[in-house]
Amino acid sequence: MTSIKPVSMVVSAIGGDQVEVEQLVNNQASPHDFAMRPSDLRKLDQADLVVWVGESLETFLEKPLANLSGKKDIEWMALSGTYLREFGDTKEEHHHDEHDEHDEEHGEHQGHDHDEHHEEHGEHQGHDHDEHHEEHGEHKGHDHDEHHEEHGEHKDHDHDEHQGHEEHDEHQGHDEHGHEGHDHSGTDPHVWLDPVNAKVLAYEVMEQLSKLDPEHKQTFSDNYHTFIRMLDAADHNVQAALEPVKDVPYFVFHEAYGYFENHYKLNNKGAITLSPERKPGAKTVANIRTEIEENKVACVFSEPQFSPAIVKTLVGGTSVKTAVLDPLGVSLELSNDSYPAFLEALAGQYATCLK
Repeated sequence: MTSIKPVSMVVSAIGGDQVEVEQLVNNQASPHDFAMRPSDLRKLDQADLVVWVGESLETFLEKPLANLSGKKDIEWMALSGTYLREFGDTKEEHHHDEHDEHDEEHGEHQGHDHDEHHEEHGEHQGHDHDEHHEEHGEHKGHDHDEHHEEHGEHKDHDHDEHQGHEEHDEHQGHDEHGHEGHDHSGTDPHVWLDPVNAKVLAYEVMEQLSKLDPEHKQTFSDNYHTFIRMLDAADHNVQAALEPVKDVPYFVFHEAYGYFENHYKLNNKGAITLSPERKPGAKTVANIRTEIEENKVACVFSEPQFSPAIVKTLVGGTSVKTAVLDPLGVSLELSNDSYPAFLEALAGQYATCLK
């Protein structure tokens, strides 16, 4: 069982025909304000494996999963290789460059020499890899202090310099609507919008499915390597598509796209709301409109899960364009290439409005 569409995309790519993917949050709903039904609880209990993003996104899953008999879940944000950013971190703060250095040093997510990395480091091997752990005890369980000291910038700690940054204020920007509802002041849970993180989840899904269904271990491995190849190709295509528009300023509906924007070095000037469940007040709307004019914003993006009425209000009487960004890939059919297709579709949504 999966929580949201992007998780389903990765699981279906690795599981293929051997896995039946059932998704909790339907494609018309948002994980920010989803409520569990009794039938959902029964499905959770019956599932062989539950794959979700993390408690800061799907708060509705935290208690039910804690109450399940036996641990049978993959929490994407808790995987040791997952790159985590803080809300307000921008490419100007060199977070993306640190991310690149992390990839170059360890190579685990680039799809090349992936297995070699795991032989050396074993941190994504889940469990049952004692031979690696004997050599590299620092990666056992959750004792990753040494890894964190070297790469603490990727782990959602030590971000004081980001919290006080002027750009952080610009993105948080609008005190009037605060931090109610979904918390947008800490670690950004939208990890699926970085292709590097998709590789981390794909590897863990391959590992866990192989334990649940050893007969099809080779199939899951083959599917994983196919997924990595397709994802690398899509990543290259997206880089090329966004290169001509990467400096064009724009606003988004809510601060959900930081992983994608940092990875591809886009020029986000702010968000209309911090919590998508809450509409900004009149004063906030006026402030944002001023920011749009001052920053010469080319486009204001809305989302299919939320009403675009506020976007129309903001751009009325201006030459600013509007378009829909879909952070969940709701219109895509699940297949082995739906996640790479999702990245390319999102890039197309950006590029069309920013050109």
